[in-house]
Amino acid sequence: MKIEKIKGFRDHYPEDMEVRNYFFKKITNAAENFGYQLIDFPSLEPLDLYRLKSGTELVNQTFSFTDKGGREVTMIPEATPSTVRLLTARKDLPRPVRWYSFPKVWRYEEPQEGRFREHYQFNADMFGLDSEESDAEIVGLASSILDYLGLSGVYEININDRFLMEYILKDLGIENIPDAFSIIDKYKKIDRNSFIEAFRGIGAEGDEIKKILSLLNEKVDTGNLERKVKKVVKNYEEIKPRIERIKKTFDLIGLYTESPINYDFSIVRGLSYYTGMVFEAFDVKGELRAILGGGRYDDLSKLFTTDRIPAVGFAIGDAVIELLLKRQNLWMKRNIKKSYYICNLSSVDEDYIIKIASRIRSLNKIAIVDMTHRKISSQMKSASGFDFAIIIGEREFEENTLTVKNMKTSQQSIMGYDDFLLQLRGDD
Repeated sequence: MKIEKIKGFRDHYPEDMEVRNYFFKKITNAAENFGYQLIDFPSLEPLDLYRLKSGTELVNQTFSFTDKGGREVTMIPEATPSTVRLLTARKDLPRPVRWYSFPKVWRYEEPQEGRFREHYQFNADMFGLDSEESDAEIVGLASSILDYLGLSGVYEININDRFLMEYILKDLGIENIPDAFSIIDKYKKIDRNSFIEAFRGIGAEGDEIKKILSLLNEKVDTGNLERKVKKVVKNYEEIKPRIERIKKTFDLIGLYTESPINYDFSIVRGLSYYTGMVFEAFDVKGELRAILGGGRYDDLSKLFTTDRIPAVGFAIGDAVIELLLKRQNLWMKRNIKKSYYICNLSSVDEDYIIKIASRIRSLNKIAIVDMTHRKISSQMKSASGFDFAIIIGEREFEENTLTVKNMKTSQQSIMGYDDFLLQLRGDD
């Protein structure tokens, strides 16, 4: 019987993981430079954690089951609820709290380009502040990560505010806000007639739908934001303070990145727990799904405590970012550590060889000892992907030397053991 991997899941061989880990480290390094600290949590959570706040659509996509104790559980489809659970379990944490995580998450979706049923997801969240500065920092971190990966100028950030959007919808007489957000979230995925019919299905009239479409039909800067809102609401002064907050947030984000920042009324995010600013980043050519997304979710803490803890965060899935990096010819092997392949000739004392390998590794470099006892030509073939080959035979053992060959330049030299160690230290 042939057993194959399950649809929507991926295998990653060493050559794949070497490149992935390089970029994962760049992402986490950027987060740590902003002062964010690493957390982790179980891959299995109670299904109610998502049923209560994430929305029906997400719950329907979960890999959930009843465990042997009769509990409804699920493989985590996202990280935010688990992160909030950790936060509220501790009363001693000085705020603001800045955390990041990099778990695997699972969703039963139809696999397609940039989407799998299992993927790695980087998450960054800030708790304890509700301000323009905190909103700008989280978007600034997201853009800094993309810039750090070499994608500056390749992406744009589109921002909306669900508080403002909810005000506009209610002002237009639309009462079913969750369904309205769900329809708006599909604006770019369905045709115009289907969009109109969906809004009619929740009681919206022709004039109201026309005003909503006038907001969604183009991305604008913050100067035009004010003009567009004035055209659709009855009392602009009532919502003006929110517009001013959005404008200040945009000004602050501009200090973090030179990439385009747009106001886009069609960005509402699918999850129901968002309460304020929401944002997504896309490649400027518009060829891929969202690279990342997030927003403010100030009420999610009430699942676990009576306290309302301001929160804002975002997530980056590995699938789309990998596609974009590949299209930019940035997804490639990086030799971060020098690597040494030690060719072990059969009659040589292995103590000497292992001692050399151990000293190389102690200086944070890669060392592999050939254990096959093959001919030197075969061992050198195995060394071809390394930075250096070290050849140790009878002569080297007796003279306490090494023959070192640079595998890129083919330059070869005989070195004393102590001289070799000095050179190793000098490479740091």
